[in-house]
Amino acid sequence: MIKINLLPVREWRRREAVRQQISIFILIFILLLTGLLAAGMVTQGKLRSQKRELAALEARKAKLAYVNKKIKVLNAKRKEVENKFVAIEKLQEGRTYTVKVMDEIVSLLPIDRIWLTNLKFRKNRLEMEGVALDNHTVALFMQRMDASPMFGRVTLKNTMQKGIQGHDLMKFGISVAMQESQNIKAGKSTSNKSGKSKKT
Repeated sequence: MIKINLLPVREWRRREAVRQQISIFILIFILLLTGLLAAGMVTQGKLRSQKRELAALEARKAKLAYVNKKIKVLNAKRKEVENKFVAIEKLQEGRTYTVKVMDEIVSLLPIDRIWLTNLKFRKNRLEMEGVALDNHTVALFMQRMDASPMFGRVTLKNTMQKGIQGHDLMKFGISVAMQESQNIKAGKSTSNKSGKSKKT
């Protein structure tokens, strides 16, 4: 009877099975490592792209901040220029109004019967001093001023007789409340006042 020793075959099969398992494990490990490396590379690529995008946004933000700063500076300068223009317009309006007031006063004076010696603007009041031929002339001048749209209440401060160059004249002081230029009464023109002033 022939005896066959099968131990080497079994041992070989067992080793072959172990070798296959180790190969499968190594293959799985390699595939896993390759997958991890691929995922890492993709992640790194996305990270680099996001960094570039972030850098571009930061540069745009810095540029916009510079533009906003320039806009604020320009707005401040524009505001300053506008304020200067407003101030100039107010000064011009004040000059024009003062000229109109002076013209109105001259147009209301009774010709060759009254002479002003002093004229002062004090806030919203006009203080004037002068000499007239008589009290009637002073009263006439005050009536004309009271009827003028440029003036408010007219108050006689004082009167006194004074001899000037051999003539007895009436020295007077008048205080007049000024009307604001935008509050001047409508319907009464200074040209009409000119016509009235020529009546002595």
